[in-house]
Amino acid sequence: MNKNTLLPLLALTQTAVFAGEVPVVEQPKEDWFKFSVDARARIEQRNVGGGPNSENSWAGTFRIRPGFYLGKAEGFAGFVETEHTLAFIDDYQVGTPQSANFSPYEANNTAIGDPENNELNQLYGQYKGHGALARVGRQRLIYDNAAFIGNVGWRQNEQTLDAAHLMYGNDDFTLKYAYSNRVNRIFGTDAQDAVKALEGDAHLLNGAYNFGEHSLHGYVYLMDFAEQQFARASNNTYGGFFDFGLNGGKLHTEFAYQTEAGEQDDYESVYYHVFYGSEVNSISYNFGVERLGESFVTPLATVHAFNGFADVFINDRLGLTATGAQWNGLTDFYASVGTKIPGGIALKGFAHGMWDDEMDQFYGFELDAVAVKSFAEDFKAIAKYAYYFADGGSDFARFNEDVAQFSVELNYSF
Repeated sequence: MNKNTLLPLLALTQTAVFAGEVPVVEQPKEDWFKFSVDARARIEQRNVGGGPNSENSWAGTFRIRPGFYLGKAEGFAGFVETEHTLAFIDDYQVGTPQSANFSPYEANNTAIGDPENNELNQLYGQYKGHGALARVGRQRLIYDNAAFIGNVGWRQNEQTLDAAHLMYGNDDFTLKYAYSNRVNRIFGTDAQDAVKALEGDAHLLNGAYNFGEHSLHGYVYLMDFAEQQFARASNNTYGGFFDFGLNGGKLHTEFAYQTEAGEQDDYESVYYHVFYGSEVNSISYNFGVERLGESFVTPLATVHAFNGFADVFINDRLGLTATGAQWNGLTDFYASVGTKIPGGIALKGFAHGMWDDEMDQFYGFELDAVAVKSFAEDFKAIAKYAYYFADGGSDFARFNEDVAQFSVELNYSF
């Protein structure tokens, strides 16, 4: 295992492979066009113990994204990609209430967030050259480790933005800015109420400076989605982080400050994330703590990559719950260990301990495991298991139920 390749991955709580693969369209250098296909078949089981909407769910879904790129790596180019998801096992619901217009909808079953859907996933034109990129249209945006801006790659329907995106960079410096007036979320084109597409103004500014094995990052994210039924998604966030090499590994220190935006009630909240990752004798390890203060939200994040695969806190972190403004935040102490075993199988295990932001209430702990096997450059299998052990003493009923989740999938892309 090449340590120089591994260490950048250790900077994430979960890698892109473990949290949801990010498909990349290789831009042709010789021909003027390129076809692309990204396909995934998955069987997923999820159960939430007790309470309403807790019957065991099984979802079998297949998603395919055909695309066409016209142009070369430098100069003017365009890309179009559609996305199609169908359920061949439909013993689940995507979410409640039924008025959200989801399909499948099996009442009282545990929610699994993969609706059947057909949509235009990406459609953009761009110019690239001299270290700069200008892109306009529907597109995938991922900033840093996707803790604030991501594509939700784990779910079958990808999150994209209708945006104008500008980027300039070289080996040491990168600056990105995007303006978006629509966020196309994972719930599909027919979704209604709080889970439909977010419409409003989002200004996303992100910069990074690298020096040796160290890097300094900063960001400003201003989002106003005040017209939504649940306006918890609106926020103004200012933050940054410093990654630096330490004893052959990487230490990440991040801090962010957030206030209300749009028509929300006033609030102030802080976020921090500190972790260290390294490798010893081909065994990687990572440990850290992530804290979201009361009312802190990350509505455009790839949330599945954080706070456990069981996704117990996902709706609060996204700002989708009606009581989101009153939740007591989250402090997540976690550790992971990973290696490769004979047969080329990558294994990784995670442990989380969850408290509120002031550590007055213990929510529970979670154990996760994932295995990844690549059969060829473009063909990969992933199996994941998660179990959240609720303490049962929280003020919030949604944190007081055990959650079990298992999935196995095949991924193919070219």
